[in-house]
Amino acid sequence: MRFCGLKTFLYAAIFAMAAAPSASAAENMLSVDKTIVIQLVIFLVALFLLNRLVFRPLIGVWDRREELTAGTLREAEEMTRKADSAIAEYNEKLAEARAQATETRNELRQQGQSESSKMLLSARDAAQTELEGARETLEGEVVKIRADLQGEIESLAAEISNRVLRKGT
Repeated sequence: MRFCGLKTFLYAAIFAMAAAPSASAAENMLSVDKTIVIQLVIFLVALFLLNRLVFRPLIGVWDRREELTAGTLREAEEMTRKADSAIAEYNEKLAEARAQATETRNELRQQGQSESSKMLLSARDAAQTELEGARETLEGEVVKIRADLQGEIESLAAEISNRVLRKGT
C-alpha cells in the first residue's frame, strides 16, 4: 500500500507520454488552448476512477494473497515444528519403553536364574538327604543280612563239616 502513490504517478506519467503527440503532429492537430485543460481534467478524473476502482482493489487482492500465503506458510511451519516435536517425544518414549523392557527382562532373567539356583540347591539337598536315608537303610539291611548270614554261616559250616566228615568215613 505504501507504493500506491508511486504506482499511480508512474501510470499517469506513462499515460501522459502515450497521449502526448509529437511536436509536428501537435501543431497540425492541436494547438494549446482550453481543450488542454479539459483533457487534463478528464485525465485526472480517469486516473482517480482507475485508482479507486481498479488499482486499489487489485493491490488489496495482492496484499491479501500475500498475507494468506504468509499465514499458510507460518501455519505449515508451525505444524512441521509440532510434528517434529511429537515425533521426538514419541521416539523418546519409545526409547524409554525399550530401556525399561530391557531392564525388566534382565531382572526377570536374574530372578529366574536365582530361582533356578535355589531349586537346584533344594533338589541337591533333597537328593543328598534321600541318598543318606537310603545309605542308612542299606547299612541297616547289610547289618541285618550279616547277622542273618552269621547264623546261617555257623549252621552251614556245621553241615559242611558233617558232610565232609561223613564222606571221609
